[in-house]
Amino acid sequence: MDITGYANIKTDAIGAGVRANMVSSFQGQICPVMEFASDGGALVLNPTGTALGSFEKGQIHRSFKCTMHGDVVCPPDMDILSRMVYHTKCMMRKGGYGPIVRQMVIAASIARGEFTDDFIWQVERDEQAAKAQAL
Repeated sequence: MDITGYANIKTDAIGAGVRANMVSSFQGQICPVMEFASDGGALVLNPTGTALGSFEKGQIHRSFKCTMHGDVVCPPDMDILSRMVYHTKCMMRKGGYGPIVRQMVIAASIARGEFTDDFIWQVERDEQAAKAQAL
């Protein structure tokens, strides 16, 4: 199963099918989503990857859909070729794309409630604008 998004689980959430001693590993955490339900719920993996739980829409604070290619968080609904191109673009960007950038993309997307990576391309946009202005 692939990661299809990320969800911020509420601090008072009680997941279905989660052992009582494992619920706290989900609560208040940003967790990878394995599958979104049509009603807004999600099947999520805890951040340490040791438990799987199902949470209803009301137990999820915010979430967003995405796809993954290696360690790169990609926009949702990309085919494999598009993900490869996007992955290469991310790896070639000024500053690279490491764990810190990935966590920043996840945090910004959770805050917005949809995938966003605009901020990681700002340096390139500023440089292009400066070059255009110089001409």
